[in-house]
Amino acid sequence: MNVLAVTAHPDDAEIFMYGLLSIFKKKQNNIDVIIATDGSAGGAQKGQALAKTRANESIKGLNKLTKPIFLNHPDGRLFDDANIFDSLSDCVEKINPDVVITHSPYDYHTDHRTLSKLTVEIIDFRCPILFCDTLMGLNFTPEFFIDVTSEFEEKRKAILNHKSQNPTRFVNAIEINNKFRAAQCNAPLGKYAEAYKTHKSFPYFNVSKIIPNLMTIKPFNVVYKNNNSLI
Repeated sequence: MNVLAVTAHPDDAEIFMYGLLSIFKKKQNNIDVIIATDGSAGGAQKGQALAKTRANESIKGLNKLTKPIFLNHPDGRLFDDANIFDSLSDCVEKINPDVVITHSPYDYHTDHRTLSKLTVEIIDFRCPILFCDTLMGLNFTPEFFIDVTSEFEEKRKAILNHKSQNPTRFVNAIEINNKFRAAQCNAPLGKYAEAYKTHKSFPYFNVSKIIPNLMTIKPFNVVYKNNNSLI
């Protein structure tokens, strides 16, 4: 399959969806990552020098998956960017994805929300769309959980490549998030999960057959005795 991640900023793929992308890659799927903005607003020293630094950090962070595609639209301004629809649409046409992963339309960040809505319009009904979790799970109710326990150390290292972003804070935040998502499945301590939901568009109402490493949600019952559960 051609798996396409459509992300807003240079570290988004590593933070929100690296585990699933890594699993897809290890199952011999082709991975493409589009980064819509230049990331030039994401730091104390804003501007093109930062944009160049962040592009290099993305190349390092994603080097085990793919070489990212940079659209270089102004960071923080996707909502009034007249060119983003055409540039994103052209990329999608060239890649011809079988599944797309992007931000939630209810994400906390304006660039994430804008890109999510544009992606839905461009993809339309050509393939399934998965929405990834948000930072700390804000405004996000998962439909399914991916076991990324075996991928988490690689994910952590990928995030740490983004040195301009003080990346330890994001590692700490996503570790809490991914542990919590695993706990929602009643998985034992030491497990990590990424959470996703689907864009409900005909004919892709059920995409479970193409999603790898689904984590089983175990019963939450005080008398349920199982060493492979949290409770």
